[in-house]
Amino acid sequence: MERFYNIDEQRKWNDESSWIDGGHEWSSFFKGTERLWNDHIFDTIKDFRGKKILEIAPGFGRFSQFLSVLAEELIVVDLNPLCIQKTKEKLGHHVLAYFVNDGKSFPFVRDNSQDLVFSFDSFVHMHKNVIEDYVQEISRVLKPGGYGFIHHSWLYGGSDNSFNNISGRSNMDPEIFKGFVESNGMEIVSQTQIEFPVVNDCISFFVKK
Repeated sequence: MERFYNIDEQRKWNDESSWIDGGHEWSSFFKGTERLWNDHIFDTIKDFRGKKILEIAPGFGRFSQFLSVLAEELIVVDLNPLCIQKTKEKLGHHVLAYFVNDGKSFPFVRDNSQDLVFSFDSFVHMHKNVIEDYVQEISRVLKPGGYGFIHHSWLYGGSDNSFNNISGRSNMDPEIFKGFVESNGMEIVSQTQIEFPVVNDCISFFVKK
């Protein structure tokens, strides 16, 4: 059976008109990006200071700016050249490497090389087959004892094309994501619900055994 990927759908982010305030517009519910980072992200990953971090789909670098201060080495990878360009313009040499990828893998990142793989506000739009492939890649590049921090959707019964769904969310839930993690030799540490007025999301934090 042919696997469905919505990768071409995600190329909408390569259009600058899709961005109003460099991605900060999507932090408004949390009263700003810095507040979102401090209240929902930093406490979980603060122990990765001075470590090697890979960020998937940074957008215009909304969280890369914080990760670049936290990490000893930060690599960012995105399907869309515009996103890599804008992140590079913002952070320059403060990021170790910038890569444009195929939207579901990063073969240019070495096996067992990263302490943390991070993504926020991007997996929420990805089809489950894309997420499954990315989780397999995350397992490959994480060091034993390395962690993943992935923000994904929590939506049942929507369209396969995520942007037909409320807030562009893809069909995904904690149990499906947990299955992908466990089938790739990792285990869930926590799954935290984020409640919005019209949709719920989940942050899955997991470790490579």
